Amino acid sequence: MNRESSGQSRARLRDLISDYGARGYAVVSTEDTASIPSEVSRLRPDLILRKGDETIVVELKSGADSSDHAQAAQLEGLAGAIEHLPNWKLELHWLGATPAKRVSREQADEIITRARAVQAVDPGAALLLAWAAAEVALDRMIRQANADDVDFAPGRRAMQSPKQLVTIAQSLGLISYDIYETLLTSVEARNNIAHGFRIDGDVASLTGDLLEAIQRILPETYVSPDRMIDWFRQGYEDPAENIPYDGREGGYQYFGNGPYDARDILQSQFSDADERDIDEAVRELESECYEWASKE
Repeated sequence: MNRESSGQSRARLRDLISDYGARGYAVVSTEDTASIPSEVSRLRPDLILRKGDETIVVELKSGADSSDHAQAAQLEGLAGAIEHLPNWKLELHWLGATPAKRVSREQADEIITRARAVQAVDPGAALLLAWAAAEVALDRMIRQANADDVDFAPGRRAMQSPKQLVTIAQSLGLISYDIYETLLTSVEARNNIAHGFRIDGDVASLTGDLLEAIQRILPETYVSPDRMIDWFRQGYEDPAENIPYDGREGGYQYFGNGPYDARDILQSQFSDADERDIDEAVRELESECYEWASKE
């Protein structure tokens, strides 16, 4: 952990101790072998809190470390260690450190695999782990789209809440509408879990939907429907714009510049894209016309 992350961790731990202390929780040392099982203490969690017969194990997560295999394994180990302990639960708290980069498709798949392993024993912890990865992806997308915008300078990153990140990404056309809806639905659950409150609904189902959405946007190869449409319109146009029309000769006279099918073009250009994203882009384009002409 670098110096900045270490300082953030200490400050966050102080805040958590103060917050939970006001609610009647006390810190328990990992060295307290009388009350802390060895399988938990050997993993050295960031914080253990107790009130009566309720015990909370706290881990801090930095967005810059979302692809850190050791930290993912730590979460998986803690979730497994407390699975059968009565009145024990694992909480993951977001530090909000500035992420360094997006990840490859292979790294994204591994992050999701780890999160699904955690999901099997603690859907809430898996949801928080997925959110850490989601914020990395959203933050990077927004930075790339707003490289010259002071509102997205590194020093301002901490001011963006999860809901703001989702809303900004959608408003800039960086994520598909179905992913936007999934992320927005998950925001309230994420906030409640992160702050130790109960949530309504099926957490496992919500976490599954979130993990599926994250698996789509996390890799650096992800392209949103809006971005596909922007690319398409640079090279193709409605034939009514410049192609001569002759009803006696069968309609538009393309002379080698068409007609082109939007789906065929997008599938060829964005071969790694999810079919749902291509479907959304095609629906938008076909609301204008079904056959396209090349601008070349």
